[in-house]
Amino acid sequence: MTRIPSSLLEALDRWQGGGYPPQPRFPWRPATWERRFTRADAPALEGIDLAQAVGAVSEATQAAEDGRLHRIDRTIVTSLHAPEILMPGDGEHDARAVVTAFLAAMIWGYGTTGYGPYRTSRVLASDPDVVKHLIDVASRAQGSPNGGEDAFRHIAEHRGQADYLKYLGPAFGTKFLYFLTAASEVADTTPVMDAVVRRWFRSEADISLTTGSWDTESYQTYIGCLDEWREQMPTGRGGNRLERVDLELLIFASARGDDITWELPNESPTVDELLDLLQPDVDSLAEKSGSPEGPELLRRLSDWVAEKAIAK
Repeated sequence: MTRIPSSLLEALDRWQGGGYPPQPRFPWRPATWERRFTRADAPALEGIDLAQAVGAVSEATQAAEDGRLHRIDRTIVTSLHAPEILMPGDGEHDARAVVTAFLAAMIWGYGTTGYGPYRTSRVLASDPDVVKHLIDVASRAQGSPNGGEDAFRHIAEHRGQADYLKYLGPAFGTKFLYFLTAASEVADTTPVMDAVVRRWFRSEADISLTTGSWDTESYQTYIGCLDEWREQMPTGRGGNRLERVDLELLIFASARGDDITWELPNESPTVDELLDLLQPDVDSLAEKSGSPEGPELLRRLSDWVAEKAIAK
């Protein structure tokens, strides 16, 4: 039996103390994605206008009070993956709906990073049968209780083919699987497994996961740990057993320091608190880029804020 990491239990306490807050909505830039898919070198998918597909996601996220910022969250993206949306009427998958759902998952996954449209475009352009393969993944993921794991295994087995969903790694591929299974009444929801999860499992549970390739054993280990832990952990909202997605949320919050905000009072956080929350993301970017500039700039900014506070 794998020991439950103390940081996971601490995050659960904070989550419960904060009233079980969901992951908040965040802004995204529809124009940036639409521009990528109206370029001359945009992927050409028969019968599918990718800019219009982005427009459908944009329409679903038109909820900003200021009328300019579109905000996206898990609930909105999950609704675009609903089986009745992907398979309207005759039980056959609608190619445009599946591609739109995939784009929504990628938009959510990349957030405000500037390279999301390019990388998503590369996935769609590099596999000549990408629509067929996305439909196959959707069908498998939503087709049985273990559909998410079956779809993961199917992708892993077919990655030997040169162009099969080329450039779609598990970090973002499992985001697509998550939304497909979350929207299904048949499939058990399968969680996202990316670099944040990998680092947390290494540091907090001393378990090595592979996220650089479609490693079935790693995904099974990850899901197995979540299922084992949630059986041992206290119940959640309404006295119900925690779900896999609840533990995934707690892991991300613990890894990124977001769980600290659950303990903050309702008033706006201080500059010091905001800088503390920013630290994990800056450190992660520094690790990826190999540049120490970000952490050094953040340190200098923290020193400046402290100096000005003392001078008041």
